[in-house]
Amino acid sequence: MPCGQQESGAAAAAARFVVGVDVGSTVLKCHVYDRAAAVRGSSCRKLESLYPRPGWVELDPEVLWSQFIGAVKEAVKVAGLHMRQIAGLGISTQRSTFITWHKRTGKPFHNFISWQDLRCAELVNSWNRSLLLKVIHVIFTVLHFLTGNDQYLAPSSFTFSTQQASLKLSWVFKNIREAEEAAKKKNCCFGTVDTWLLYRLTKGSVYATDYSNASSTGVFEPFSKSWNPTLSRLLSIPMSVYPPVKDTSFNFGSSDSEIFGVPVPILALVADQQAAVFGECCFHPGDVKLTMGTGAFWNVNTGGNLFPSWRSLYPLIGWKIGEEVVYLTEGSISNVGTAIKWAQEINLFTNVDETAKMARSIVDSQGVCFVPSFQVSVNDPYLCASFMGLKPSTTRSHLVRAILESVAFRNKQLYDIIVKRVHIPLRTIRADGGVSNNSFVMQMTSDLINKKIEKPVITDMSSLGAAFLAGLASGLWTDKEQLKKLRRIEAVFEPRKDSEEHKLAMDVWTQVMQRALHW
Repeated sequence: MPCGQQESGAAAAAARFVVGVDVGSTVLKCHVYDRAAAVRGSSCRKLESLYPRPGWVELDPEVLWSQFIGAVKEAVKVAGLHMRQIAGLGISTQRSTFITWHKRTGKPFHNFISWQDLRCAELVNSWNRSLLLKVIHVIFTVLHFLTGNDQYLAPSSFTFSTQQASLKLSWVFKNIREAEEAAKKKNCCFGTVDTWLLYRLTKGSVYATDYSNASSTGVFEPFSKSWNPTLSRLLSIPMSVYPPVKDTSFNFGSSDSEIFGVPVPILALVADQQAAVFGECCFHPGDVKLTMGTGAFWNVNTGGNLFPSWRSLYPLIGWKIGEEVVYLTEGSISNVGTAIKWAQEINLFTNVDETAKMARSIVDSQGVCFVPSFQVSVNDPYLCASFMGLKPSTTRSHLVRAILESVAFRNKQLYDIIVKRVHIPLRTIRADGGVSNNSFVMQMTSDLINKKIEKPVITDMSSLGAAFLAGLASGLWTDKEQLKKLRRIEAVFEPRKDSEEHKLAMDVWTQVMQRALHW
């Protein structure tokens, strides 16, 4: 075949594949997708966190960079493809994990500071109890009442969280002199994982983030869609450190040709939970995405409506594509997959696939309850994981069932809060993440909330969502209607028991949780 025809064939093939990468908290996954959204090649890397001091959680940026590049190259190779056949790259990343670096040299001032890092836990508590924050709440509540302007909703209920970057970024400028000096000279760059990877992929020529990642930092105002100057001044964070914010599905530029051998278009940056919402095709107001992995995240598509923070719920930007801005309300639960993994490590079971069968092998947990708290709680630093109600007759199956029940019970608690505070009829609930493979947890959650829950064939939804967004930008797919036709459902869990049948067990578990406080 003539060379010209070979090139023509390669050019045609270039429109048929996209790469979706999900940089999670513990694992980096890369998948190559074809036009049917089928996985053609995959690669996985375990991410090792660093713990330099108690409560501190960091990532080595050079190790992360090496793993990212290695995973992309390997996945494309496994797919039997060449990099020139890749139409675009979509990158989903863990949220609020950030780094700062020198604008001219590109040298980091410190490791990535993880969203799990607790170095500012006491500062978070102090701010949330402060008179100043209470005054701010009152002022903006009054302004919203008088004007009816929704831009005052978010600050009227704003609180700090250890998971956000805001106070930890303030900590950087108070404790790392090089970063402080560079910021004074406007030579300091702040970036979440997506921004750093984009910067490295383009060898420093592109510095940006997207709206979903920005809205997850705690220093970005979702209503005005801009970095918050008032909060930044309050925390002594220079406005000059923030990156420009672009659409989620957008041509950010191409990777330097030295990295992959050819330039690869970078067509989507998106935060992991928002990516999963998009991957699940939760495109309509009232659609709900439930991810159960290390933790559990409930995300409700609220369309163009921005709901203020309330207790465990907070507003986010799901994605921005052109003129379309979609907001989400999110609630999260910690220690879901973490608790199950721990149970395996202490030999309560051998294979995680056994757990649903073990839980069903007994009628109930025999009064055994599990308190799932493996992390220091901001509200209660003395809360610790524990079993209560142990008896001489307690078996491994009772312990496993208690752990799984605790996941379903917390899902029920969060669902009730969502129904109460989000004034949008909930349409569909779609689950993903490793724990969604547990049929016992899925069925019990469906029973408790009295709702049907769909589980897709593919559970790596963050990677798929990033690929969908990149594919839309590349023209591989034309619109969201086409994406919806690609969804494949593996199982549907419908309520089998009345929620009242679980009421006694849940009431006992709730009492146990109260007793475990201030341990």
